[in-house]
Amino acid sequence: MKNKVIKTVVVYLGGLLTGLSLILYPALGPIFTDTAHFGFSSNQFSSIFIPQTLLAIFSALMTPFFVTKLGVKRVLLLGCFSLALTTFLLFMSHFFMQNKEIALVIIYAGTSFLGLGFGLVITVLNPLAFQLFPNNELASISGLHFSLGLGTAGAPLLVSMLHDPNLWWYLPIIVFALLLLLLVLVVFLNLNEQENTFRSGVLKIPLRLWGFVLIVILYGICEGTLGSYGAVFLKNQGFTIKAASLGLALFWSGLAFGRILFGLLSARFNIKGVTLLSALLIGFLFYLIPISREASFSLFGMGLAGIFMSSLFPSSVNWATKENTANAIMVSGLMVAALQLGTGISTNLLGFLSENYPLSLLFKGVGIIAFVMSVLMWLMQKYSKK
Repeated sequence: MKNKVIKTVVVYLGGLLTGLSLILYPALGPIFTDTAHFGFSSNQFSSIFIPQTLLAIFSALMTPFFVTKLGVKRVLLLGCFSLALTTFLLFMSHFFMQNKEIALVIIYAGTSFLGLGFGLVITVLNPLAFQLFPNNELASISGLHFSLGLGTAGAPLLVSMLHDPNLWWYLPIIVFALLLLLLVLVVFLNLNEQENTFRSGVLKIPLRLWGFVLIVILYGICEGTLGSYGAVFLKNQGFTIKAASLGLALFWSGLAFGRILFGLLSARFNIKGVTLLSALLIGFLFYLIPISREASFSLFGMGLAGIFMSSLFPSSVNWATKENTANAIMVSGLMVAALQLGTGISTNLLGFLSENYPLSLLFKGVGIIAFVMSVLMWLMQKYSKK
């Protein structure tokens, strides 16, 4: 019983701190691109996410093999240590703001460890959450991604609450200390009962699973657009740094609280129709937010987009895992890798294209991708196995 409590704390605290670590970098986008601070160009800012994306994909795909060789606990410890290191490197970068080249190298190293840690931790936590409450796996996974979303919402919210933007470096050092606490909890966690489950099955990818992978890639493009460029877009629209950070916080808050809402609804209802409708509405919001001239609507639209996106990734993970329970860790790795690939595509492509095209136009283009995602979801539901 005691181990079950520790495991529950590790799963949901791990999700929270992973979310905080993940969004600290994009949440500090206005600081990175402000000439009074780092003064990075839009291209330089987008480039810092390249190592994160590549290593997150690599680590997520390799986690099943790492678990086979090292065991679940060691892989989780390695992931938590990597996340702690990335927050420490982000803190260290503030000493080199006047030397852009050195600061950029430190931040590249930080996002590299961020990608490694994120891929390892979330890939392990997904099947752990799936097993926590066997009678309602979707609620279990939604709870994990609620805590993850709470962390992603907390990072920009904390930035927006800073009275002095020059004190931003307090945030990563606080998260670093919390990650050390998580490391201690994992040390005392017994995961021996998970070893056989995580290592069972074959690493063969069924054809149908690629449909889920594609849905998550398209979803990742949508999430990455608002999650990485939401604050930068709002700042370009004339918002202050604090107001732009608030808009990003509303998006991640909507994502977080929407997940707990859908998790509760899933205990009583079949929400597949709701997720399909949400995907359609996301497409419309990507068109409406850029053409809105009302600041209040832009902020409201960011929060609403988060709510509509909230059910898509957890339901895809749950659905794919139910259809491939013998290979839960492999499914989790593929889903996390697909998410990172999607966010990486949007983050880097938007950074490149924004040099010649306004973000308002690019956002409308992502709306088309959301519509394509909704069509694919409908096809997967129509030919559903379960």
